Amino acid sequence: MVQGETCGAVAGRFTRLSYLVFIVAVGAFALLGAGGPLHRDTWFELLNRRVDAIELDLWPSLALRVVAPLIGAGLLLWLLSGLVGGLAEALIGIALLYLAWGRGDYPTDLGKFLARAKVGDVEGAQMLLSDSKMGASEPLAVRALRDLSYRGFARWFPPVLYFWLLGPFGAAAYRLTELSNACSEGQFDAALKFLDWLPSRLLLLSFAVLGDFKRARGILTTAAFDQEVSHDELLANGIARAGSLDLESEDGPEAAVSAVEAMQKAMGRATALWIAVASVIALL
Repeated sequence: MVQGETCGAVAGRFTRLSYLVFIVAVGAFALLGAGGPLHRDTWFELLNRRVDAIELDLWPSLALRVVAPLIGAGLLLWLLSGLVGGLAEALIGIALLYLAWGRGDYPTDLGKFLARAKVGDVEGAQMLLSDSKMGASEPLAVRALRDLSYRGFARWFPPVLYFWLLGPFGAAAYRLTELSNACSEGQFDAALKFLDWLPSRLLLLSFAVLGDFKRARGILTTAAFDQEVSHDELLANGIARAGSLDLESEDGPEAAVSAVEAMQKAMGRATALWIAVASVIALL
């Protein structure tokens, strides 16, 4: 460090670098979506099979699945630093944050659901929802809102929050936990639920601030702290309250279309808010 350089200057440089990493990764994800070499998880599936073969206890098993790739990224950062200097931090940061974005073509699935629901193809629309979120007794609008809101949340918002709190390694750790849980058929649900808690509540607050705060306030003060309420249910109720939707009294594809379109708008506004907040933080 240059003599006389203040801690504030160091922090400011770190924030500017983090913001550059954030903007480049967000832009790349917006343009390219979930795909490319960084989202081909065959290497991670191989790692999972090898960890399963060791037959470790639950938490050591999860730690190995998450920490081993991060150690590899740290070694790569160290090697690149000797070749390209400070640029290595930006390159590895962008790669890790891009790795942390969610998998699957969510926008296409969302568009297909709306297209099928608009023509009354209920069965076709239901096929695009995750089985784990399906409840036969719930209206289609409720099921769609729960499933699609959580998928939209998990692919973007937790990595963003953990990136700003813990850096690109923190964002990647979230996605590696989610991938570990998916590969093990829900074995690490407790860990993922724990990591989802804070970002889901901040997103819920975003919905309330940008929508009908009076109606959403009750969820913020009660359901947000109820351990029995799942994250997908919480987000769906937050969107419904903030958007003044009445999901229980209406059923059928028309109600589902209205609910999902309201969700799209809420997610878009919340995304813009989070980017704006990150920009303000970087400029301070």
